Amino acid sequence: MKKLFIKLLSAVFILSVLALLLGTVPSSVTAAADGAQIYKKQCKKCHGKKAEGKRQKKDPEKYKYAPLIKLSQQELLESLLKYQQMWNNKSWENKIEKKMAKATKKLDEAKIKALSEFIVTLK
Repeated sequence: MKKLFIKLLSAVFILSVLALLLGTVPSSVTAAADGAQIYKKQCKKCHGKKAEGKRQKKDPEKYKYAPLIKLSQQELLESLLKYQQMWNNKSWENKIEKKMAKATKKLDEAKIKALSEFIVTLK
């Protein structure tokens, strides 16, 4: 029985490695990982670990960086696409918009979608 279990476990491991090598990992798994990685690298510093936003030091009643957890996935998606368009058109109006536009400039639509989907999981 123990030998059978070990053989079964080995087969599952080999199939998992093959699936990874062949790129047959479900897209939802890779999208979630992409969204988490992008958030950690590009958003977390300003918007916080749980997308709770960061308040101004001088006036704690106001946010310096908006909380993202209050937004729906669609609102996040539209905002990110808007910032990307700002970058393409060089049409930002302040430092924060420029910073956001720059953060989205290299993201394709699939990554922007993955990011917006990830952020709503932080609620």
